[in-house]
Amino acid sequence: MTLEAVLAAANDLDPETKKGQVCEANFYSGELALHRSAKDDAARLFRLATGMQPNILNAVSGARTTSPR
Repeated sequence: MTLEAVLAAANDLDPETKKGQVCEANFYSGELALHRSAKDDAARLFRLATGMQPNILNAVSGARTTSPR
């Protein structure tokens, strides 16, 4: 999927739901960009994600450390 398609899928009538879903879309798109060595794109997407929900990185880091492998 393109970033545009992911953001379109994140759309929701409820503003809070939409905010959370767009934040996650930006974060995980940033992860993909980083994996593809597109560091500038990754940094931009991470800034967008943290601007929407400043604690997103803490939440994701916490989930990764507590989830079973």
